Amino acid sequence: MRDLLLVGIALVIFLTGCAPAATPIPTSTPTSIPAPTATEAIIVEDPPACAGANMVYHSQLQEVLLIGCVPSSVRQTSPNIIWGWNGERWRRVTEGGPQMLLLGGAAYDETRRVLVMYGGYSWAKNSCVRETWEWDGESWSQKDAESPTACDHLEMVYDASSGEVILFGGGDEDHDLSTETWSWNGEAWTLVTDAGPPGRAHFGFVYDPVHEQALLYGGYADQIRDDFWVWKEGAWGPINFPGPGPRSHVGMALDHEANELLLFGGASTTSTFSSLSDATWKLTNGAWSELTLEAHPSKRGSPAMAYDPGRKRIILYGGFGPDRKDLNDTWEWDGSQWHCIAHCDP
Repeated sequence: MRDLLLVGIALVIFLTGCAPAATPIPTSTPTSIPAPTATEAIIVEDPPACAGANMVYHSQLQEVLLIGCVPSSVRQTSPNIIWGWNGERWRRVTEGGPQMLLLGGAAYDETRRVLVMYGGYSWAKNSCVRETWEWDGESWSQKDAESPTACDHLEMVYDASSGEVILFGGGDEDHDLSTETWSWNGEAWTLVTDAGPPGRAHFGFVYDPVHEQALLYGGYADQIRDDFWVWKEGAWGPINFPGPGPRSHVGMALDHEANELLLFGGASTTSTFSSLSDATWKLTNGAWSELTLEAHPSKRGSPAMAYDPGRKRIILYGGFGPDRKDLNDTWEWDGSQWHCIAHCDP
């Protein structure tokens, strides 16, 4: 047995062996839900300090969205808030819909123009939640669909080549890590394959629209992993580029314009807090390089990161530090340097 970091100072225990694929568990029948707060009135407000949140770019809103930003101090059911960053300020985009969950998955479906959310851990229930939700920019809807085997610590991306959301990794209620890859088409989850990377949590997972593929790096299982994988045309394959070494709880984003993969921070050993890094790594033309930078975010794990193609910037928010406290700083990467935007260390 190993301890897998949930967020901040909270720990969740996972069995490291991968159990046989479990029968998907159907979600409960949808019930009445709180109406989302109207978005016409812009509420300018910074998100709270948090770690392990999801970050995606919403092309309709032309903003980077922060999802599942729950402070470690919160131990009860709290309203679901989505935050938006437009390059100048954070705002509340919507409030309502599903309960706020930690370490679930989120992806923006460019074709159907909806934000898809699945799974996550509930402090109130002390378990993961098998629910699939969509937000069309105005209202939330819960989908009555059978769920993937994993229900938290998973990652999701939108695969433009197939027009579907892809889910990998994470664990189930018994804390067994999953090796399964699932797809969501707006109506149903489908098990695509259970062959590919070993099961894991806290890994980097991003989509590369230029090459129509998804990239996966590192993660936490029975050990800290340093493997690199590509998902393309419905199958996994390993990538043999020597790189940053073992990393879990990393921040990772792809600069579409420069065709460069950026990896920041993370832990290099199972002693998560004491092995946190402040290194920035970049993959360009098939080679990894560690960058020497004058300014950069502090040591941390599980920051939220995403690329804003409109502004050609990578955004980084929050994470947890070696002192086990959540962070609330905002940074931007312009292709060559990090820039402190708000609440950064002096």
